[in-house]
Amino acid sequence: MTSLDAGALLERSAQLALFDDRLAAVRRDLRGRLVLVSGEAGIGKTALLRAFCDRPRAGRVLWGGCDALHTPRALGPFVDVAEQAGGELAAVIGRAATPTAVAAALTDDVRRQPAILVLEDLHWADEATLDVIRLLARRMGQVPALILATTRADELDRSHPLRMALGELPADAVERVALAPLSLAAVAELAGTTGVDAAELHRSTAGNPFFVSEVLAAHGDAVPETVRDAVLARAARLDPEARTVLDAVAVEPMRVELWLLEALVEDGSAGLDACLASGMLRAAGSAVGFRHEIARVVIEEALAPHRRALLARRALEALTASIGRRADLARLAHHAEAADDAEAVLRYAIAAG
Repeated sequence: MTSLDAGALLERSAQLALFDDRLAAVRRDLRGRLVLVSGEAGIGKTALLRAFCDRPRAGRVLWGGCDALHTPRALGPFVDVAEQAGGELAAVIGRAATPTAVAAALTDDVRRQPAILVLEDLHWADEATLDVIRLLARRMGQVPALILATTRADELDRSHPLRMALGELPADAVERVALAPLSLAAVAELAGTTGVDAAELHRSTAGNPFFVSEVLAAHGDAVPETVRDAVLARAARLDPEARTVLDAVAVEPMRVELWLLEALVEDGSAGLDACLASGMLRAAGSAVGFRHEIARVVIEEALAPHRRALLARRALEALTASIGRRADLARLAHHAEAADDAEAVLRYAIAAG
């Protein structure tokens, strides 16, 4: 959820119009529609759906979500929905129901009273929840509900259970809406007269609405604690191998070439795969880097001083020893300073200047 309130949503009018159109079609034809809203963490999926569902004409809304638990709640979002809907759906859920029973009870419920059904964070869904969605998607003609589901597309690797579930559905069963980051113009509009450099803010946040709004709320000073907490919490969910790779990439302000990463982290391929799957890092040709510069800064600042210096020394050694590669003196000076190598700082900083 971003800190932007519904009135501050920018560059989302096309999505709201699409939801309006699909809801009108559900009410007219009494046939369900399933729309999957995807985007990275903090892109504003929840804010968008709240803005849509909070309007008076939205009608009945049932809202459930999946949680980032080590052991996901069985049928988690439908437990939430049952508490709101009551009736037979609540009774079925209370009996430790099967996915088939839940899908049938939910279908009967919305036949009596059509609804908007919101299912958040399906990337954290348990298998039973995905089974219910499979069943609902295959009987959309009998389910007069607009189902709006959200997921973090950047966290769906090729073997993710949600990707497999979606791939098994008919091609026309799911309509996909991908949310893009905010443009520089939108960030400038949000920054307004705050005095924050909109271009720099856009560069460091890559237009992520959560990061943008939190930095603006902190008046552009340093990295807000809310952002720091969010980034570190996401990193903490990675295994130790992946966190080691994340730390190594964080010491390089630019993208890290794969050959350099191999010099920084011994046998880091599995850790790199996990970092890419989490969405914190992204590949660009033969290099990798953070999706958001502000997240890189958070990880780098969280490193213990000796760990940061060690990685900087390894980077400096690898860069100076690389044969056939043009030396970037400013880059060498940066790592020399981080490694606390006074002699190297003097040599490369003067040459770079």
